Amino acid sequence: MNIWMVSMEFAGIAEAGGVKNVARSLSEELARCGNKVMLFIPQFGCTDFDEITNIEQDAFSPVSFHICDKNETVSFTTAILLHTDIRVVFIKNQHFSEKLGVYTYTEEEEKNNSSHKRGSGHIDSLLLETLFQRAVALYGRNISQSETPDIILCEDASTAVLPSYIVYSDISAFKKTKCVVTIHNAGPYYHHSFATIAEAKKYTNLPESVLCGAMNGDRVEPFLLAAGCAALTTVSTQYAEELSDPSHNQDTDGLSEIFARRGIRITGITNGIDYERYNPTHSTISLLPFTYNPEKGNLEGKYRCRDFFLAHFAAEKKDELHAENVRYLTGISRSGYIRQNSGIKNAVYFSYHGRIVSQKGILVLAEAAKKIVRTYENARFIIIGQGEPKLEHDMENLANLSNGSIVFFKGYNRAMARLSSAVCDFIVLPSYFEPCGLEDFIAQIYGTIPVANATGGLKKIIDGTTGFLYSPNTSEELSCILSNLIKKKENDPEYLYRIIVQSAAYVHEKYSWHQVVMNQYMPFFNLLIKGY
Repeated sequence: MNIWMVSMEFAGIAEAGGVKNVARSLSEELARCGNKVMLFIPQFGCTDFDEITNIEQDAFSPVSFHICDKNETVSFTTAILLHTDIRVVFIKNQHFSEKLGVYTYTEEEEKNNSSHKRGSGHIDSLLLETLFQRAVALYGRNISQSETPDIILCEDASTAVLPSYIVYSDISAFKKTKCVVTIHNAGPYYHHSFATIAEAKKYTNLPESVLCGAMNGDRVEPFLLAAGCAALTTVSTQYAEELSDPSHNQDTDGLSEIFARRGIRITGITNGIDYERYNPTHSTISLLPFTYNPEKGNLEGKYRCRDFFLAHFAAEKKDELHAENVRYLTGISRSGYIRQNSGIKNAVYFSYHGRIVSQKGILVLAEAAKKIVRTYENARFIIIGQGEPKLEHDMENLANLSNGSIVFFKGYNRAMARLSSAVCDFIVLPSYFEPCGLEDFIAQIYGTIPVANATGGLKKIIDGTTGFLYSPNTSEELSCILSNLIKKKENDPEYLYRIIVQSAAYVHEKYSWHQVVMNQYMPFFNLLIKGY
C-alpha cells in the first residue's frame, strides 16, 4: 500500500509527547512490511536533521491559500529518513520555523518574549495546525497516479481535520483514499477544538453544514469532524471501550457522550513497543551503564546500574562523575537526595517517570509517597519529569523535605529517564486516565514492575502476573498496595522475581510493533479499502 503518515511530531525529528514514538515506530514497521510510507511533518525551529538525508529544498512549487483573512504560503522540502525507505515531506512556513517547541513555548522563547510562558501552548496553535493540514491536502496536486495514497494516517486531534479537507476537496488523487484518525488522548486539554462555528469557518473554510455536525456545546471538535469522513482508532482496546461508554470515562469533556449517542465506532489497536530502542542487553541502545537481561532472569547489571545511579546522581554527596556520563544530567535539575543505606536492609525503590501534570495523578503519588516513607525506613522514591510549574514546585518541596527518601529530577533527559526507571523495583503510574501507556512497557523491559491505577490502556497490565493494578485512584489505596509490595519483597522475593521475568518476555513477544502491524493494522487497512 501507499501510506501517508501525518503527524506534528516524530521521534528523532520533532519531539513532544508520546505521539512521536508511535508515529516513528509505526511508520518504520509499516515500511519494513513492504508498504511505501511517506511522512508529512512541519519544519519547526527545533527540527533535528541528524537522521535526514537526500534533502531537496522546495521540491514542488509553493502553494498559497486564504486563511484568517490573509494569504499564507507554504513550501515543501522532501528528504529520506536515514536507514529507511521512508520519504519525508517537510511543510515550511515562517509560523513553524519560529517555534522552538512543537506545541508549547520553551524557556528560551519566554526569555525573548515574557508573554510566551514556558510550557504554555502556542497562541497561534490553530493557525499552525490548519496551515499544516491544508498544505498536506494541497500536496495531492503534485502526485502522479502511482503515488496516490491508499491510506492517510492522521495522528491525534492536531491532524484530525485533514480528512475533511480530503473529502471536500476537488483533488482527483484522493478519490479512492481512505483516512484514519487515531485518538491518542481525548482528555479535556487535547481536543484542539475551535471555540465557535465562526472561528472554525475562518480557519478551515469548510461548509457550515459540515461544521455544525461536529459541535460539542459551542465548540467545533476535530475528532467529530473526522468521524464523518474517516475511520477512528485509538491506542488501546480498553481506551476504545471507555471512549464509547461515558459511564466509564468522565475525562473527555463531553466527547464520549457524543460518541455513544451517535454510535460512532472507535477501533482499539493497542500500541506496540520497539524493543530494540530500549534493549537492556546493549548499553549503547539502552543508554544504561551496564547490561542485563530480565527475560533470562539475569539482573546483576540492573543492580550495578542502581549502585552507579545512587553514587553519582542521587547521593547527598555525589561521587566524581566521568565526562562521558555528564549526558545523564543535561536538561535537568535535582531536588532532594537518597541517603545511603548503611544499616538498612532490603531497600525498596519506587520510580515515576512522566509528565508532571494533573492527569498523571501526581498529587496521589505525592501523598502516598509521604505516607510510605514515614512508615517504612527502607522505602525510596525516584521521580523525574516536567510539566505544570506548580506541580513541579510541589515535587521539589516533597523531595527537599523527605530527609533523603525522595529525589526529584525536574526536566527531561532520555538517558536519565531510562536509568531512573531501570534502577527501581517498581514504577508507579497513578494516572486518572491513560489512553495506552508507554512507561509500563519500558519499565517491564528493564525488569521494573509496574503498579498502576486500573484505567484505560494501563489495564493491559495483568494484575499479579505482569504487574499490579489498584482502584480507586486514591492516595490511601495506592499507599496500601505499595505497603503490601514492600512486605512482599521482604517475605516472598521469588514471587516478584517471577513477575519480572515473565513480564519482560510477555511485552517483548506480544507487543512488538511487528505483531501489532501484521495482526492489527494491516487487516484493518485491508477492510477499509474493501469498503467493509
